Amino acid sequence: MRINKNFRGFREFRGGKLSIIFGLISAAYIALIFILSGIPSQIELISKFNPLSLLHIPLYGLLTFFLIRTFWRKGKKSLILAIFIALLVAVFDELNQIHIPGRMASGWDVVMDAVGIGGMALLCVRRRASQ
Repeated sequence: MRINKNFRGFREFRGGKLSIIFGLISAAYIALIFILSGIPSQIELISKFNPLSLLHIPLYGLLTFFLIRTFWRKGKKSLILAIFIALLVAVFDELNQIHIPGRMASGWDVVMDAVGIGGMALLCVRRRASQ
């Protein structure tokens, strides 16, 4: 079995074993996002801006990283696919929250998600270009 080093020292096994591992991590991470967002909220917020929304940036940045690593060997399309899936998860997560007591859907949260997604995508593009 040949091992190539790439992307910050991650090892890539021929045959896509690492892609499968990151695919499983991505699926588990998406499930965790929906499980946690499905917990009813007990906190009433007075203002429209919720400081906890800033946590969406690293949360969706990490999801985007996992998705990019899942499709890493497929070239430029992997980045577009990872961004699309991450944005889809963000939108469906907010739509899901409409049905959860004490939670509400927020376009602002989707914007914060998009900032995290775009930031990680940009970081990966720069990193790949420097290799």
